[in-house]
Amino acid sequence: MKKNTVSLLFAAAALVFAAGCTGGTNNSSSAPETGAVEHDSENYEAADTDMTETEVQSAEPDGGTAVFDWLPAGVEQEKSETEPNEELRQLIVEYFEIPDYELADSRYYYNYVDLDSDGTNEIFAVVVGSYTSGTGGSSALWCGEEDGTLVVKQELTLVNMPVIVADSEDGGAKRLILERSGGAVETEYVELTCTDGVYTNVSEAEAVDALDNVRGVAILCNDLADDMQTGNYLTLE
Repeated sequence: MKKNTVSLLFAAAALVFAAGCTGGTNNSSSAPETGAVEHDSENYEAADTDMTETEVQSAEPDGGTAVFDWLPAGVEQEKSETEPNEELRQLIVEYFEIPDYELADSRYYYNYVDLDSDGTNEIFAVVVGSYTSGTGGSSALWCGEEDGTLVVKQELTLVNMPVIVADSEDGGAKRLILERSGGAVETEYVELTCTDGVYTNVSEAEAVDALDNVRGVAILCNDLADDMQTGNYLTLE
């Protein structure tokens, strides 16, 4: 009888132990569910942060669109060439007589464009730096080839980027439209016309009342501040 009682007690204890093990398994399975909830929460927070960053980035200048929202819809936007042009670089340095200590801090931006409508591309370049720039803008060079050599056709000052190369009504030299600002001058957009191969000076150019119907291409559509941060620019050094 005692042996049977002991056997029964042992069996009961085994059942209790098994029940305890079963409960432990349930508890361990509930832990991953809690962990999964926490992980989902982390993913939600990360997704929310990414979305916020995207919204912020979309509101920031991107160097070709948001910065130049004054450009009309009928004008295609082009950034400056990224390939160094050694002949142009040397011409700029010699023309402006830029000292050696200024070369590393002088940036140049350029595009190939047919300004005089003769079927051959020239170069329009803007030089940005303390030696060639001021509060009203920077110096620019219209360059072309003569007998296989790159030469300066005209220098312009007070140039702000970008520059619209607008289609001419008579099929002659293109018109240049750009922003005139700085100093005590109220910001406005002016049109430079070309007569006998020479463009109007920016300071003497007539203001443009409306840009809606302008057609052409806007060159030098670079975000200068972003270029400085990324190092994405050409220097005269």
